[in-house]
Amino acid sequence: MAYGLVDCNNFFVSCERLFNPSLNGIPVVVLSNNDGCVIARSNEAKALGIPMGCPVFQIREHTREHVVQLSGRHTVYGDISRRVMEIMGADVENLEIYSVDEAFFTLPFDDVERNHAFMADLVRKIQKWVGIPVSIGFAPTRTLAKIASHVAKKDRRITDGVYWLMRPEAIDIILRRTPVGDVWGIGRRLREALAQRGVTTAAQLAAMPSALVRSLFSVTTERTQRELRGDDCVAPSPITVAHNSIMNSRTFGHLITRRREVQDAVVVFAKMCAKRLRDEHAVAGLVTVYVRGDRYRQDVPFYANSCTVRLITPSSSTNAIVNQAMVAFNAIWREGFTYRKAGVLLGDITGDESVQLNLFDHENHARQRQLMQAIDNINSHYGVQVVTLAPDDPAGEWRPEHSHTQPGSSSLRIYTGMWK
Repeated sequence: MAYGLVDCNNFFVSCERLFNPSLNGIPVVVLSNNDGCVIARSNEAKALGIPMGCPVFQIREHTREHVVQLSGRHTVYGDISRRVMEIMGADVENLEIYSVDEAFFTLPFDDVERNHAFMADLVRKIQKWVGIPVSIGFAPTRTLAKIASHVAKKDRRITDGVYWLMRPEAIDIILRRTPVGDVWGIGRRLREALAQRGVTTAAQLAAMPSALVRSLFSVTTERTQRELRGDDCVAPSPITVAHNSIMNSRTFGHLITRRREVQDAVVVFAKMCAKRLRDEHAVAGLVTVYVRGDRYRQDVPFYANSCTVRLITPSSSTNAIVNQAMVAFNAIWREGFTYRKAGVLLGDITGDESVQLNLFDHENHARQRQLMQAIDNINSHYGVQVVTLAPDDPAGEWRPEHSHTQPGSSSLRIYTGMWK
């Protein structure tokens, strides 16, 4: 059996180039919230030596060349990702979406040549229909498929964006050329620990005795090592609910003193958390809201606090979660302080198929589910948030600083007035 991995090349940068073709061929980086650090780089930026996670103020230290800096637009990236995954899901089997720009799948045919031609056509289809370049790697395990997809990226003129890593001799050659830090699941600390024992390549890790790897590190590292040998050890999770909790928070672009601004931020975070719940077919029983000032500012008093509220009946309704978030927010708000960050955390998460109703709850939950489903269907169909339960000021002072945003599509919002 072989696994395939589709990987969108330099995804955030490719999305920005889709809207602005003049960015093609020049160094481009995409920045995190508040334009703090680099979260995506074009090949040209990589060639200049700009590392991932580089703070913005250090970019000039790495290169004298002009580098285009763009603020991240994650809503746009998520919509483009959805389009890519819809194309993949229609043409391949057992699609497992791993991240916003990666997904595993199994092969539709038994014949290698037929699969290669089919996947090469799929790479061209995604490029033509969506405008995003992708690479596909094949291997006996998911960890090797990740490595194969990286090989497919390096020279698309030779690989057609598709690379097979199936033969043992080919696997051995590629693993000898792969730094151990580039292996899926090997982080910085583990890479340094392996280097202290003379393990610097993926081939050296694969050659270690499995029992030794497990005793020195962990069972997870042992599974990674066995995957490099060709043993399929990573199975898709059968868990319906992927999270024990869901949180959405932001550091504000400026210090805020006005209650309405912080309250609007909490409402937006609560709405986003509720939508994630419904996407995972889950409900939450606890809503926590926290606010925090800037502990590094000596010229203003510091304040931080949080409050947790339990829902009478676990729910994924935006209306219910926003209302409870407002109860928590009102309990912790204090005038006279400056605020730098706020967030909403949902806890006590379970599947939506096993909700225990409460005798003292008079809410019509069936009606709320129908309303939420209708709103989600409309937004999914049009690709933007055209219907929302509460006003969302795109120019609010709490918004993270995005001083490098290029023009993009705007969305029409229809307010239902459900939130009071």
